[in-house]
Amino acid sequence: MDKVFIEIMNTHLQEELNINNQNKDLKELGLDSLASIELLLEIEEAYEIIFPDELLTEDTFSSSHNLWSIVSKLKGE
Repeated sequence: MDKVFIEIMNTHLQEELNINNQNKDLKELGLDSLASIELLLEIEEAYEIIFPDELLTEDTFSSSHNLWSIVSKLKGE
């Protein structure tokens, strides 16, 4: 995870993202459905990527680790 991703995540979570909770369910960290949409749009803009519809699943947003893995793939890393 890079600094930009962590900063974006922390603007949408009620609990600050850190190394100890990156695999924790994002719902447990305070991400609700509206925040998920806002988060998605902010990530797409920051990284100049578009999430395909098939990746808009509960699993994608299950943890910051999962979400970062997908962002990395979409960025071509």
